[in-house]
Amino acid sequence: MTELDALIAIVRQAGELALSFYGRVVPSEKPDRSFVTEADKAVEEFLRSELGKHFPGVEVLGEEVEQGVEKSVAWVVDPIDGTANFVAGVPIWAVCVGLVEDGTPTLGAVYYPAFGELYAAQQGKGAWLNGNPIHARTDSDIRRDDLLGLSTLSVKRMQVQLSCKVRSLGTAVACFTFVAKGSFIGGILTDNRVWDIAAGWVIAKEAGAEVVQLRTGEPMTKLPLTRESLPHLLVAPPQFIPPIRDGVRF
Repeated sequence: MTELDALIAIVRQAGELALSFYGRVVPSEKPDRSFVTEADKAVEEFLRSELGKHFPGVEVLGEEVEQGVEKSVAWVVDPIDGTANFVAGVPIWAVCVGLVEDGTPTLGAVYYPAFGELYAAQQGKGAWLNGNPIHARTDSDIRRDDLLGLSTLSVKRMQVQLSCKVRSLGTAVACFTFVAKGSFIGGILTDNRVWDIAAGWVIAKEAGAEVVQLRTGEPMTKLPLTRESLPHLLVAPPQFIPPIRDGVRF
């Protein structure tokens, strides 16, 4: 079994565990006023345990455990990205795990258990949805019915002056996975941490998209293995990056 196969199996099991809680959790608020549930904690605990068994010696940086890492290689875990959706019974939420090596995500798996989509990628080998290769958009036209993804806070802070339609789905990783399969022309993310994007990053990159800093257009080349907030980001196929940046005001 390859590393990616092992990761996919672990993330799939974690998703099924999360699904067993879906529709029957009572949330509590974290200091930043975002939701956390018993499911988030149980899934992260499961992921830490299984990753430790299959990949001994590799540290884990997760959203729900206030614990840092000391080495330059670590699994980055978001047990349920989209907890507010999870609590409300909206099926757009995902289990996300990425491997970051010296700042670069090299393996990633994202599983949406409620509708059965599992995305995976390995650096240099491509990206897949349920085992089938996927690719970001390759055409250059932004049409009226094309979709641009925005994270929740991006909607509140930004104005989009493009002909396309805007969607905010309540989960950061959707901007990456839906760009990767060609459903979105791009995704804009603000106020995120490394666990929100590490898994989706490698999936989007392997599907042909790029990740840049929204304000400057400079490539976001490295992800920190810390709990700090990241700059505003744009994920999109290269040909859509200039028009999206030109069409956003914040």
